[in-house]
Amino acid sequence: MAENPTVEVQQYGQSLWLDYIHRKSIDSGELQAYIDDYGILGVTSNPSIFQKAIGESDSYDEAMKTLLELDPYDIYERLAVRDIQDALDLFRPIYDRTSGRDGYVSLEVSPLIANDTATTIAEARRLFEVVDRPNVMIKIPSTPEGIPAIEEVIASGVSVNVTLIFALKNYQEVAEAYVRGLERRLAAGGDVSKIASVASFFLSRIDVMIDRMLENNIRAAQGRDLDRVTSNRNLLGKAAIANAKVAYKHFMRVFNGERFKALREAGAMPQRVLWASTGTKNPAYPDTMYLDELIGKDTVNTVPPATLKAFKDHGTAAETLPKNIGDAERMLDMLAEVGIDIDDITHQLQLDGVALFVESFESLLSQVDAKRNVLRSGLMARQNLALSIYAEQVHEAIAKLEKEFANQRIWAHEGSLWKDNAAVITKVENRLGWLDVLTTIDRARLQGLQDSVRGGIFKHVVLLGMGGSSLAPEVLSLTFGKQDGFPDLHMLDTTDPVRIKEVTDAIDPASSLFIVSSKSGGTVETSSLYQHFWKITGEKGAQFIAITDPDSDLEKLARDKGFRDLYLNPADIGGRYSALSYFGMVPAALIGLDLNALWASAEEMAQGCGANVPASSHPGLQLGALLGTLGLQGRDKICIYCSPSISSFGNWIEQLIAESTGKEGVGLLPVVGATVGKPHDYSSDRQIIYLRVDGDDNDEIDAGIKMLREAGHPRVTLYLPDKFAIAGEFFRWEYATAIAGKILNINPFDEPNVAEAKEATSRLLKLYIEEGALPASEPALTGDGLSLYANEQFLNPLYELCQHHGYDSATLTGLLAAQVNSTRAGDYFALLAYLPPTAEINEALEDIRRRLRHVTKRAITLGYGPRYLHSTGQLHKGGPNNGVFFEFTYDNPFDLDIPGSPYSFGTLKNAQALGDLETLQAHGRRALRLHVHGGPDRVVSALQAVHAALDLAESRRQ
Repeated sequence: MAENPTVEVQQYGQSLWLDYIHRKSIDSGELQAYIDDYGILGVTSNPSIFQKAIGESDSYDEAMKTLLELDPYDIYERLAVRDIQDALDLFRPIYDRTSGRDGYVSLEVSPLIANDTATTIAEARRLFEVVDRPNVMIKIPSTPEGIPAIEEVIASGVSVNVTLIFALKNYQEVAEAYVRGLERRLAAGGDVSKIASVASFFLSRIDVMIDRMLENNIRAAQGRDLDRVTSNRNLLGKAAIANAKVAYKHFMRVFNGERFKALREAGAMPQRVLWASTGTKNPAYPDTMYLDELIGKDTVNTVPPATLKAFKDHGTAAETLPKNIGDAERMLDMLAEVGIDIDDITHQLQLDGVALFVESFESLLSQVDAKRNVLRSGLMARQNLALSIYAEQVHEAIAKLEKEFANQRIWAHEGSLWKDNAAVITKVENRLGWLDVLTTIDRARLQGLQDSVRGGIFKHVVLLGMGGSSLAPEVLSLTFGKQDGFPDLHMLDTTDPVRIKEVTDAIDPASSLFIVSSKSGGTVETSSLYQHFWKITGEKGAQFIAITDPDSDLEKLARDKGFRDLYLNPADIGGRYSALSYFGMVPAALIGLDLNALWASAEEMAQGCGANVPASSHPGLQLGALLGTLGLQGRDKICIYCSPSISSFGNWIEQLIAESTGKEGVGLLPVVGATVGKPHDYSSDRQIIYLRVDGDDNDEIDAGIKMLREAGHPRVTLYLPDKFAIAGEFFRWEYATAIAGKILNINPFDEPNVAEAKEATSRLLKLYIEEGALPASEPALTGDGLSLYANEQFLNPLYELCQHHGYDSATLTGLLAAQVNSTRAGDYFALLAYLPPTAEINEALEDIRRRLRHVTKRAITLGYGPRYLHSTGQLHKGGPNNGVFFEFTYDNPFDLDIPGSPYSFGTLKNAQALGDLETLQAHGRRALRLHVHGGPDRVVSALQAVHAALDLAESRRQ
């Protein structure tokens, strides 16, 4: 074996060219190293190579930023030509030293014109002028339309790399076209000494196709015809090299013959045969076989980097090509004997090759267009990642997603990206309609709806919905406020009588429009609220709008009752992924928001996350990879902070992430609405996401986030140019959550545990109907206006902890302090409030949250019931068992009937609280209920008992 086979082959008349080009390789000096260390004498490129280089990396982004106003093809050409020129300049010394024999770099005409002779000729000449280097070779395919183009371009003085040759007959046509072109140029008095050409003969693809046919023959003859099995097996992996050797025989006959003699005397060079597609596809074959067996005079082998390195390591440099040509001819005859027509196969391979290059080129242009949109929007520039020690792991996750074609598969609605069970795959594929809202939602109809209420009789819009049906509209309303000439939005996602009465008293029923919003059409809270307001309005259907899925009970109700309008949402959109569907955009239209601005933001982000955007430039994929990867590393608490103008946006993210990822014993816990606090309030299970709106008063949050980053917590800042950017964020976070689910290996589109609390509530209500009361249980403790309810599974360890720590287990203070001080690393607290969300009560709960975080360093969430049942409730039951749940209830000061129902709103709410606690306990969760004896006016004072427990717990930690 030669000391350096990649250089030694030159003594046998062969040149090695590199089948690869990339700006990073050029700029880093890697390409020069290939020249110096491997003896590389030229470079070939093709659409597939540029598709990977430009479309799937960020190496070209800076250059592309200066070309954003050009169309995708012009951007591609500018980028490709610069690479070609830079590479040509590196190879110019070789070109000069070898008198034009080597030192070439190839640039291909567009595959889209492969079947157009005149356009190919014009394009080849134009590219030759644009590149403006003597050592450029223009690649032209050897299609029937390409053959006359090759002759014409050669005659005009342009060096040509003829590509996609598979068949011997086709090669003969190529050689003839080259000779005719030179003869015409010489006859016209032109110089033929500066023209070079190679005929690119493809190899591995031939073996792939023929081997497949041979293996079919072997299977068909197995056990019946041993001779046929043997004859077919002996031909495996032999066809491509045999075909090449026979082609080389024709090369020697043409370019050593009398006809070419006159051209040679005029200085013309032979059209060398170039072996292409030399990376072995079958791992059973030697990885250097298409080099070892094809070394000979006046040949070129263009080699991908991996194969080149393998040849340098263990290849053999020896003149092998002229040997055994007779055996090669017999090998081709034997193929015919076993029923394989190599002419038909090579013809089909050329057709396929053109199609593949067309596909790669179209994919490249689509990727350039997608990346242009991303760069033009500035989406990637408007995010800042400080990943601490996790940067490498996140980047590896992104690379893996790219390798698995995750982005393309999401846009292709492939449920197999997440799971391999056929039934689950089908369910997932029926939940991916959120990707298509920009085309499936009727924007004109929404605009018409908005125009119909502008300056009209409606002063209020009341949204009756839960979870995904209500959270996005609430965010939009709180973010943009009341718009002139449009009604106020009141959002009801509760069964609490105090809150329902508050909204009822705040509106004039005669001038109010009610949105009944439910994907399933049968959500108990929504149905009950509808009955309440249907009666109050005097059963006037003209004051009601329904948003639901097709064929739901709500659709039938809306039609039967003569609702003002009915919006049937695409059924393949899950509730929490529905922000940009009718569930979010109908309310946005009714309250007068700028729909065009919202759609523009959504479109920008959807394009930025498009099917052709590479992972390195994909805002949604990168965020999802970060969320999932850090979650797997134990940083599964996602602290979300938002600028003041979009402070409510985290509430929508909370449901999306918690309900999507909290299942199968894993999950990401969103922590929203909390103050930033100090670094010493955080344990090492957090990741920080900051949505920062330009122009807001962000100084306090900025300072807090900076301290957290400096303390080592991984942080992402997403910079939003204005409030309308939240429409784009809806899409980004939906996409990111889908990706996070992929990384966590769960189905992010189902909610398997949500039904459990509903079923428990239904069972309790059935008991109420039968017995006239909900089941009652004895409190474990009562004192200071509170009663504590918990099961023995929860209480017994607390009694032991009290004894261990010296707490008084006969007091609420002692028991709660024991629980506060008994958490483990990675635990979190959830405050579940079946209380009216008044300013005073909310402030008291937030104060408990701040103190609890400070004392325990744990993540603390706060949710109002029954709202959280449609949000974090899935995570509580289906996620990891690391939550401690404090449920708060109180005595309803009054109640409200649900028209047509055997139970009231107060009874429904109490049943929901009891049902949820029961379900948590059934999952072995550490859950207790604290019941306030009295109405809302007693809640704040009663909660002081929790502060007393925190005081005790903190004192013992000091």
